[in-house]
Amino acid sequence: MASQPVRVIINDRCLRNARTGVGHYVCELLAALPGVDPGIELLPFYRTYLRRGNSDKAADGGESPQGDLHKKREIRPPIRPPDWLRRLLQRGYETAFEAIGTWKRFRLYHEPNHIPGPWNGPVVTTIHDLSVLRYPEWHPLDRVRWYERDFLAALPRSAHFISVSEFTKREMMQLLGIKEDRITTIPLGPRAIFHPRPADAVRAWLAARGLPPEYLLFVGTMEPRKNIGGLLAAYARLPREQQRRFPLLIVGGGGWAGRAGASPVLTLAESIRRLGLTPDPHARFEPVHVLGYVSDEDLSWLYAGARALVWPTFYEGFGLPPLECMATGTPVITSRAASLPEVVGKAGLLVDPNNPEEIAESMRRIIEDDHLAEDLARRGIARSKEFSWARCAAAHAAIYRKYGT
Repeated sequence: MASQPVRVIINDRCLRNARTGVGHYVCELLAALPGVDPGIELLPFYRTYLRRGNSDKAADGGESPQGDLHKKREIRPPIRPPDWLRRLLQRGYETAFEAIGTWKRFRLYHEPNHIPGPWNGPVVTTIHDLSVLRYPEWHPLDRVRWYERDFLAALPRSAHFISVSEFTKREMMQLLGIKEDRITTIPLGPRAIFHPRPADAVRAWLAARGLPPEYLLFVGTMEPRKNIGGLLAAYARLPREQQRRFPLLIVGGGGWAGRAGASPVLTLAESIRRLGLTPDPHARFEPVHVLGYVSDEDLSWLYAGARALVWPTFYEGFGLPPLECMATGTPVITSRAASLPEVVGKAGLLVDPNNPEEIAESMRRIIEDDHLAEDLARRGIARSKEFSWARCAAAHAAIYRKYGT
């Protein structure tokens, strides 16, 4: 006897902008779910009813033309409308979402991004992290006010919660008082585009784009919790010869420097100058090169070509960049903080994000010890295979069936 069909509507509004963590989560879930449970209809509301011709490629950030990645880039923070306008647009969106979902007879609503809107039926909500509550100074003021006003008030709407890590689950129990049996932990997975690539092909790809043949890499939105200042302070401690051989490439879009919403690019540029990480006349490449937001295709090659991903972030609910980098066979240096030990396990070097000297020492070890780098690469690939979007989707399907029938 066939399983009973389940109709679920998901708020995929995060796909209106270039994708970061939540957007990747929604896209991969939509792609993987039909393969694990064809009886569940998961409707992406924004893509179905409101998108105006913006392709998936555009949402991914497009493709960087060959030879373009070596150019200097100015990263601008996103333009945020006034708080009153954001609230008005949000209320209009929520009204349309509920009305169309009810009209189309969807029973279950999945909110993948923390704050569900009104819904006359069961709701499942995914919580990625609680950084806005833990560290409000890391976020723009209007976002903090939004959480203060709407987040706690919306918690009773959810019949069940999904956390992306055991760390986030513990945070939810401690900070929000949610009982353990109302939370299911479902880890994310590495996307298929991130896999090992032949060394000759990687070298050719880098050369064609004017990029250094060897480098250290950081990937993430330019925002305070990513600890880019600590990364630069650590990199500045490397011997000049190692900086010449291994420039630091910084990949990521604009974010927010603090509650006032000032541009983090100013802080980044000032930090580079203050630390003496300026162009070296004896080196072909600048010690620090900011690439900005790149496509997934470009990112997969950048991961594969790096000596290591250096990711000393202060706080993450999961941490996709280390996982996806490990899947390409590149070593990872990341923080022994928040969820990251849970994701990386023993496959990477864990550091104190508040200790630039420890971060620098890990970079020196990776640079100087080929055997260590090769061992971490092997362990990283094996570790990444413990996570998958198919398993993630299957766990979601079980929750959808429990609360959607």
